Amino acid sequence: MSSIVYNGHDLSEYVTAELVEPAGHALEPRALAVPGRPGAALLGCELPPRVLRVRLLLDAGIALTAQERSEIRHVLYGWLVAPSGAELELPGEPGLSWRDAVVTDASDWDSLFEDGSCEQAFTCFDPVAYGEGKSSAAGTLTVGGTWATWPVVEMTALAGPSVKVADELGRYVLVEREFAAGDVVVMDFAAEAVTVDGVDASAGVAVKSTFFSLAPGSHTLAFSGCSAHTVEWVERWL
Repeated sequence: MSSIVYNGHDLSEYVTAELVEPAGHALEPRALAVPGRPGAALLGCELPPRVLRVRLLLDAGIALTAQERSEIRHVLYGWLVAPSGAELELPGEPGLSWRDAVVTDASDWDSLFEDGSCEQAFTCFDPVAYGEGKSSAAGTLTVGGTWATWPVVEMTALAGPSVKVADELGRYVLVEREFAAGDVVVMDFAAEAVTVDGVDASAGVAVKSTFFSLAPGSHTLAFSGCSAHTVEWVERWL
């Protein structure tokens, strides 16, 4: 891909793109001043929104009239405005996309060359990129990427009072209600939501349940109260 895809629009028909990528993520520290000692005590850090700058280069060059270049630019203006945020795919980042991306800064068109170029700043309010979707029906699975991800677990219930999924650290999600054999239970760990046959069943989630994330690496999950299960997740990358 030589251009960007944003909010479902592939800009490669009109422009090529160059990513001006930051060297890494800058963290926002949380600190507390401590009397009697220099500096402050570090309490932790937050991962702020990520700003990605992209230079767009109009491809048509001198073959276009001034009016045609203007029309193309106005099409691009419309495509690049997504007030609710949108998904962004960038050149040089195959298989990755950023979500909740909004154009928050834009340069003037550079008139040094006939085709023209400009720079757009995309603020990705979800600062971690999404990669390939994975699925496993095994008890042990390996999560790729460089950042933790949230699974979606689907279980086919046995007749009984509960279903449960737990990880090797002792964290678990337990749903208590009267299940019929074949009930389809879906646990969305990111949304902290549970449905049974498509109907909200969050009221049945036990108080001590934890909707846990899966860090990159190997995990062993234990399932009870079900005859089959599937775990789905999307690899996430810094």
